[in-house]
Amino acid sequence: MRCRFHIHEESDEMFYVIEGKMQIELDDGLIDLDAGDFIIIPKGTRHRPVCKTLVKCLLIEKCGTLSKDNTGGTYKE
Repeated sequence: MRCRFHIHEESDEMFYVIEGKMQIELDDGLIDLDAGDFIIIPKGTRHRPVCKTLVKCLLIEKCGTLSKDNTGGTYKE
């Protein structure tokens, strides 16, 4: 699954991969993440997660960061 590219203007975002593999796509390429890896996406960085198989990950971000505009239409209130 590839979400739309988006930017969080107000805060950083952290992904910690618990099980599986995923990628984070930035404007300059893909970053591979395996179980036990984490990445911090600095605020203002255009990015999107890419998951080709089932992945368990912990996403840490400031409350209120997710919205219908920055989650590729998958966010529900």
